[in-house]
Amino acid sequence: MTKATHTALIADDEPLLRQSLARILAQAWPQLEIVAQSRNGREAVEQFEAMQPDVCFLDIHMPGISGIEAAQLIGRRAHIVFVTAYDRYAVQAFEQGALDYLVKPLE
Repeated sequence: MTKATHTALIADDEPLLRQSLARILAQAWPQLEIVAQSRNGREAVEQFEAMQPDVCFLDIHMPGISGIEAAQLIGRRAHIVFVTAYDRYAVQAFEQGALDYLVKPLE
């Protein structure tokens, strides 16, 4: 088994979408270890502070604080990838330093 070379956090308020993304990432990037999964932006920030993952996959629309707000709190301490059903937030996402912007449904 290959040792994880990078760590990640997945934040999405939909459990099935979190699981689906984790499955896709396991196939596409076997060296990536998912160290935390969050149900909302506030939990994502708390888990980021505790685990310090390299990459954060954030949904934009979540209860509490949004993925954009979570990204502002995480800042440049991790690579941010937004995973959302809405393409209209792409400019705002890249202004927050997003590494990528994926539009659901993911394949």
